Amino acid sequence: MDFDHIAEKKQEQKATVWLNLWSNRSPELLSMQLAKKHRPGETVSACLWKSGAFNICYRVRYKDGPDVILRFAALGRAILRREKVQNEVPEVFGSGICWAGPYIVMSFLEGMPLSQLLKDPSREGRPVLNPQISNRSLKRAYREMAMLILELSKHEFNSIGALEENKRGIFIARRPLTFNMNELMVSANLPEKQRDSVSSEEDCRKKFTARCLFLNITKELCAEHSQGPFRLYCDDFRPSNVLIDLSTSRVSGVIDWEFTYAAPAEFTYVAPWWLLLQSPEDWESDLNQFLIRYFPRLRTFLEVLCNYENKLIEQQLLSESQRLSPRMEHSMETGLFWVCLAARYSSMFDEIYWTFIDSQYYGTFTSLDDRIQLLDQEQQHEMNELVKLKTDQSTEGKESFTDHYPIDKLLEL
Repeated sequence: MDFDHIAEKKQEQKATVWLNLWSNRSPELLSMQLAKKHRPGETVSACLWKSGAFNICYRVRYKDGPDVILRFAALGRAILRREKVQNEVPEVFGSGICWAGPYIVMSFLEGMPLSQLLKDPSREGRPVLNPQISNRSLKRAYREMAMLILELSKHEFNSIGALEENKRGIFIARRPLTFNMNELMVSANLPEKQRDSVSSEEDCRKKFTARCLFLNITKELCAEHSQGPFRLYCDDFRPSNVLIDLSTSRVSGVIDWEFTYAAPAEFTYVAPWWLLLQSPEDWESDLNQFLIRYFPRLRTFLEVLCNYENKLIEQQLLSESQRLSPRMEHSMETGLFWVCLAARYSSMFDEIYWTFIDSQYYGTFTSLDDRIQLLDQEQQHEMNELVKLKTDQSTEGKESFTDHYPIDKLLEL
């Protein structure tokens, strides 16, 4: 599904209005007040900390320590802000609602993001893996990530969804809140309709056909674990959210857990997308060029992961059936890597499907009509109805835009 540029602009305008209001309402004082509400003690100061894409963070210092972090879900960047705060899982002192919206008070962790140690120092903006990094340094970093991945993978659940904890333990409490859900609401103005998702009737038919055929592939490829167990997975798990204690070169903590949920096991079993630090939307427009850079790093990571698995198995802390390295390597051969990525990134679905998935499962592409013949009669009828609907929508003017997330509604979410 494509981004709706009008929807993106609208959300950015709301975010700007909210940020201006925020900066003019003494956020430091608010942070100190809220911190004391949940973690009593004498506060000394508050300052803007390392804010991310979906949060504004303030560090509140206490006279006798320890410090805390106030995380405010940013309006216009995160849509379901209350649900997002509910899903965060680090050690917390409390959470609540204030005039700015939902917030969370959590322990402050010392450490530098691992991505800062791995990034190319000559590149501005979001981190990109340093092409000159030594193999030793890369292996050390990948080992820290491998340890975390294996720990996450051990947790099993009998259904998919967001987690909650009570005295009896951790359980599935509600639907998962995924990174993709948030992006679709922010950038595509879901629900109901998307204005510029097709460019022509043929484009609409091709996109619909791809999704029907993709569904057939997932039913076949993911049959082994279709009924579970499901694994703990975080959409935003990456080196940028892993903090390293510089005195020991070990992990001091992992942050940004809002997009964490019990997910299909296949999400855990595929090769990591973050090996080059970049998010999928930042990869080269030619995904084959991305693979040229990716495969050498994948080999390094799998070597590190396999060695660490061997060590844990020797210590009887891991069973052979819990190994991830062979599954991750196999995911590149079967195309499961691309299937899971397409399922998690709607904006890249069509490029991924037609570049890596379709020919592997349906043979060389000759014509769209041949692929349409693979659909059953009900699907073909649904496609024809959808083509008419979407082509009518694509001709509508900008004045017909319906904002499904006006600012008054955002304040409630």
